[in-house]
Amino acid sequence: MLRYSPPVSRRRKQSSGHPAKRAAVRTATQEPPLVRAAAATPVLRGLRGVAAWVGEGVAVTATGLPRPGDIPDLCRVLGIEPPAVRIRTAGRVPWLMSLWAVARAADVIQIRARKARPGEGLGADALETWRNAFVRTVDGNDEEFIEGAEGGALVALQVLANVELPPGTAVDETALDATIRAAAEAEGVTFDVGAGLDLLAFFGAVVREPGRVTLTPLGAHLVTVLHELTPA
Repeated sequence: MLRYSPPVSRRRKQSSGHPAKRAAVRTATQEPPLVRAAAATPVLRGLRGVAAWVGEGVAVTATGLPRPGDIPDLCRVLGIEPPAVRIRTAGRVPWLMSLWAVARAADVIQIRARKARPGEGLGADALETWRNAFVRTVDGNDEEFIEGAEGGALVALQVLANVELPPGTAVDETALDATIRAAAEAEGVTFDVGAGLDLLAFFGAVVREPGRVTLTPLGAHLVTVLHELTPA
């Protein structure tokens, strides 16, 4: 059964600062399996690749994106196939742009004066780096209600966590989508469920198979973290 309650994406302002900053100072000991799982996610492997490529600093475009001539080299560092033809903007490589956006949101890289430089978001603790990257990506503007792909990811996490089935059981994606759309209509907001699930899969929080979605242990961990960051 798929159940919905007020989404974890609704945040109240607090004097203690942005949720990502509060998450960054959490010192609870993490279980090694979660650390290993976080380190193996596509997003964390990609963030380490971006950091390695940026090095001490690399020139970017006026919009803060990799220069077209540098994209093949960056793709090779990340282990993805470079574009078959010369492109004029990095926006033509969606996977790369998604990773670049996460790297900026997570402070893995900083863009200043048309140059990308290393930030402070890539720590030695893989789980902490992964967790903070997710929080900063979905809640970077500290909005009270998050819509679009980020809101879709947060609400999908909550609905999957409330499924009355054994942990690790796959959920029908059509039913999940219907539940979230009904909730969005009741709230008068818009969630991009497909993009939200893509984001969760990128972070390894869910496994997507044709027509089915499964919450992973990392996803369950995120649910706990997000509830800790959300006032009662």
